[in-house]
Amino acid sequence: MAGPVNRTMPTPEAVRNMLPGSGYTGTAFGGWTHIRIGLNLTSTANAATNWINPEAGTVIANAFVCFTVAGTGTFDLGRGSDGTGAGSGMIDGGSMNVGVHYPGTMLGSPNTSATIGAVDNVYWLIGPGGTGTNNSINLVHNEIASTAVGFIVVSYMPTV
Repeated sequence: MAGPVNRTMPTPEAVRNMLPGSGYTGTAFGGWTHIRIGLNLTSTANAATNWINPEAGTVIANAFVCFTVAGTGTFDLGRGSDGTGAGSGMIDGGSMNVGVHYPGTMLGSPNTSATIGAVDNVYWLIGPGGTGTNNSINLVHNEIASTAVGFIVVSYMPTV
């Protein structure tokens, strides 16, 4: 293939030609999928917003939360099963102030600020939907809290 490669040519041949040198192989995936989910937070204790993996296989996923209207109380964000539970592996005890709440830092070290809460991981393996084990990302209030407005963005990509 001669000439420059650009976005109007996302063919397997173009991808193969971008791999460095001969003898390298690779598989072209569709890339990351981004899902925006409006928060379902009310003045009820343990109100939850959930995302369940829609793919048939395991995905690599991450998430961030954005509050556009602040609420009171704290929230947890973590991995769960079938959209239930109150996992806190992503954000533990995050405050519901306006802004973006993201697990981890650029260097991957835990961030324990009052805004973010304790953080364990940035990316997770999320099993296929319907399996009932670690197949969802859940955001849950920790106590009765005032209504907060915002959204979660989940980004994921297939592992195979």
